[in-house]
Amino acid sequence: MKIKRHKTYQRLASFLLLAFIYTPNSYSAVDPMSSIQAITKQIFDDTGGRVNLSGYINGHVMNHDGAPRLTNKNINNALYQLREASLFADIILSDSLFFSTELEMSYDFTDKNDSGRDSRFEGLFNYYYFDLDVSNALDWDTDETGSLRVRTGRILVPFLRYNENKPSFKQHLMSQPFTAWQIAPVNNAAISYQQFGWTDTGVSFNWSYIRDDVGLFDVKLSIINGLGSESDVLDSNSVQLDAGMMGTPTVRPRDGLANARSEWDSFNDVNDDKAVVIQTSFSPVSTPLNVGLSWYKGAWDKSGDKDLTMYGAHLDYTTTDWSLKAEYVKADVDQTAGINVVTAMGPAAINTSTGDYSMQAWYVEGAYTFLRYGESNENNLVGVLRFDEVETNDKAVFTPFNRSRITVGLEWGFIRNMRLRAEVQRSKLDDFSAAPGPYISAGGDEHIDMAMLSLIAYF
Repeated sequence: MKIKRHKTYQRLASFLLLAFIYTPNSYSAVDPMSSIQAITKQIFDDTGGRVNLSGYINGHVMNHDGAPRLTNKNINNALYQLREASLFADIILSDSLFFSTELEMSYDFTDKNDSGRDSRFEGLFNYYYFDLDVSNALDWDTDETGSLRVRTGRILVPFLRYNENKPSFKQHLMSQPFTAWQIAPVNNAAISYQQFGWTDTGVSFNWSYIRDDVGLFDVKLSIINGLGSESDVLDSNSVQLDAGMMGTPTVRPRDGLANARSEWDSFNDVNDDKAVVIQTSFSPVSTPLNVGLSWYKGAWDKSGDKDLTMYGAHLDYTTTDWSLKAEYVKADVDQTAGINVVTAMGPAAINTSTGDYSMQAWYVEGAYTFLRYGESNENNLVGVLRFDEVETNDKAVFTPFNRSRITVGLEWGFIRNMRLRAEVQRSKLDDFSAAPGPYISAGGDEHIDMAMLSLIAYF
């Protein structure tokens, strides 16, 4: 795979290599997050274990090559961003009830003409909910009936598996798989970096049952507001291409469902209908495996007449030194054909609704720890390889988000509670021969390359 090199990435990669060569093993005893951990531990002790705080922070520099220029952003120039700074709080209210929330912040150091962000600093509460252990409150015999928990508030939607394991330090790559970026809206557009995690207001019932000689069965049934759009089409996002002599046409990129989720402080839906989400999973006793199925159904339009239905499957296999992850998701959208919601001038074939359509995405990711060192075996090097593919509209003649991609990454746990990640990727756009002239004039290429270096610290 040939990846185009960027000067910024080359400098940072060189620093990463030199730092690794000259880092002594004694650094394994260094813990730059110890001061924060001391504070959170003190709070935990002072409250008798009722308040538990944790968090992480990560920043990155990222380059693209081959992405089209927009009138308000150019991601082909280097982006320097404090991607996330999250503080998690779990507060025990009783033996059976606790409250949980995440305060999430980000900061953009990049020129606004490149990043396109409206403000440098953004902060919000990503989720906030109460969790009641019904089986404990009613003193059930869980060996016989299993356990039941009820969660209400703004919750992480239990669809597939990536969403509920979203914190970056739980992953091996910083970039998101297409299943979590384009289809299931775990993350919004890669430039904004606001509201990580697909959250929604509702209630979730979680029944789990452990059979000693078989494994863990887990079922989650959630009723939420659901995904929706105030527009007459679901994928209503639009961008303005910077196409030079060919002008600045406004077009719909058909980028999936990220724009269909509600804002963090929204308690209402676009319609009166609620969406239903079901997730089932199984973890056998004899194998470090988790497999499961997910299903979502709800009306997305204001009148409540048109449905969005999603089906998904996941697989996680994790051992001490290596892991394998995979997800597949398909979404079927009811939509009226022939609607053009873009009022600005632009290629009609790009902006016009295709009617009912389907979206799908999948990925397979493998990671292997090929080196461990240090006094307490805390330092390591992990290699990561991911293949994924996405189709955000099977009826559209061309969309830049119908593509396949390969990502190669290296994660280095160089100091306790800190990691460096370097990753490169190449995307190949489907049906590029059908790409409209303005897209190519704006610098859009058949292959889009990306290089990113990230620093992650957690406590």
